[in-house]
Amino acid sequence: MARKIIPLLGCLWLSAASVAADFSQQFSVINDNSWLSGYEDQQSQASRALFSWDLQLEAGPQWLVASSLKAFRGRNGELLTGNIQGISNIDAAQFTKIYELYVQYKFDDNSRLKCGQVDANLEFAFVPVAGGFISPPLGITPTAIALPTYYDPAASCSVFYEPEHGFQWMAGVFAGQEHTNFSSQFMVAEGRYVSATGRTSYGYWHHHGDWTTLNDQQLRAISGWYLNHQQQVSEQLVLFAVWSGLNDDVDILHQHRMLGLVWELPIAGHQLGLMHSTVTAQNRQSEQMIEGYWQWSVTPQLQLQPVLQWINHTDPALDASLVTTLRLIAQF
Repeated sequence: MARKIIPLLGCLWLSAASVAADFSQQFSVINDNSWLSGYEDQQSQASRALFSWDLQLEAGPQWLVASSLKAFRGRNGELLTGNIQGISNIDAAQFTKIYELYVQYKFDDNSRLKCGQVDANLEFAFVPVAGGFISPPLGITPTAIALPTYYDPAASCSVFYEPEHGFQWMAGVFAGQEHTNFSSQFMVAEGRYVSATGRTSYGYWHHHGDWTTLNDQQLRAISGWYLNHQQQVSEQLVLFAVWSGLNDDVDILHQHRMLGLVWELPIAGHQLGLMHSTVTAQNRQSEQMIEGYWQWSVTPQLQLQPVLQWINHTDPALDASLVTTLRLIAQF
């Protein structure tokens, strides 16, 4: 089934191109340069970059065809600290791939259907206001270990009901084996309540496939949950919180908790962010991470972002790590 998705998307793209359409594209580069003090594993500095080319074709008010090509180059910053939560949301082994390729159909202003190769975390289990943080847990909560996200999206179909305010509902089915094979499935359902000043998301995910627990028992499925909330306290200040858990003993992770704030400074184009994230392992040891950043929009196309992270490892024998990162984002 999965092998038929890409040709089908190509045919739909060509069909959409034959009618009146609106085409747009964007090229972006995220460059992270990190330096470590404290615990050192194999390296103490990492420079890397993620290149993205995003294309969209709107064929009338209902059809959208979109694709994203990505390439990662440089030294994987995960080796700097070896911590559970990581230090940068672009870290990966080097790759070049068609990252996303999907078709979306809008039934009306509130409802849509989206099918193709998709990063699930761009639609599920995320906190919109926390997009400026670079730590991976600010995107995908680390206890959702089966969620198809960076850097391996999956073939899928998802449906969304999203009125501007009030209750929203969405659900998706993703290929759960090698991200193309539906013989095992990852399923996620999320509800949201959205108001003018707040947003609460609550979700449950289930992966049907072969899993082995930490004590070598075999499972046919695993599952987990998450709850996110963000609240606009004032015109400049937004607070957010994240709670999540893994229901099965297939990973050392057990629970994740996070609190943070984002503050729009009085100076135009300047933003501050501060968060504290805790991951609890099955042995009840916990890893603490604190991140603070200052984001400066130098021009509409260029952002400069110094980031400071403090990490207290699950292993009490390891010294705490202090990581400094300078992120540069360019969009064209």
